[in-house]
Amino acid sequence: MEVLGKATVLVIDDERNMREMLEIGLVQYDFAVTSVPDGVEALAVVRGLQPDIILLDMMMPKIDGVSLVPLLRRHTEAPIVMLSARSDAQDKIAALTAGADDYVAKPFHLGEVAARLRAQLRRPQLVQRDFIRFDDIGVDVAKREVQRAGKRIELTTREFDLLVALLREPGRVFTREQLLDRVWGSDAAVEPNVVETYISYLRTKLADRSDRPLIRTIRRVGYTARLND
Repeated sequence: MEVLGKATVLVIDDERNMREMLEIGLVQYDFAVTSVPDGVEALAVVRGLQPDIILLDMMMPKIDGVSLVPLLRRHTEAPIVMLSARSDAQDKIAALTAGADDYVAKPFHLGEVAARLRAQLRRPQLVQRDFIRFDDIGVDVAKREVQRAGKRIELTTREFDLLVALLREPGRVFTREQLLDRVWGSDAAVEPNVVETYISYLRTKLADRSDRPLIRTIRRVGYTARLND
């Protein structure tokens, strides 16, 4: 989450001196920096912090960097740049295969790291997200699985597609016609109130509380996935 126009970097490295050097150095390149010493703490803070980009050491205790990447992906879409004292091809392949976006070998020039971070932040997102996180809801799009607060929720095909349509663009208000087109198709023969009916199904299955709704009805307009203002 950008702080006053500065991109937020989450540094994950077990070496204190390395963390302090990156904290001080990246601030000089106009980044906002938060650092943690291991993967366990990273998982605890990443969801609330919502960093714009992650700088992750490959060799760490508790959870190594390669194993940590897919765990981080459950909570954030931020680009991940891997750091490692090892520079052989197999390590790079392992990092990139796990889902890292770039790889920098130690020792490095701080200016190069900053430039690589900027380059990743400039990249457009060319593919749709395979995992969506919204509040305490997690959606694995590829597996078509939904969890809320760690509990699996069974949805029909239409319910799932409707939820994904709303969560891909949180805060956007969709009209009934737009949701019909995205979920049922413009040529589908459906009942007039099918969108309203399936919104009701979703709310029931998600146990969507009236005092803190995740799926909101915008009167005379449509529906949106949005947290309390």
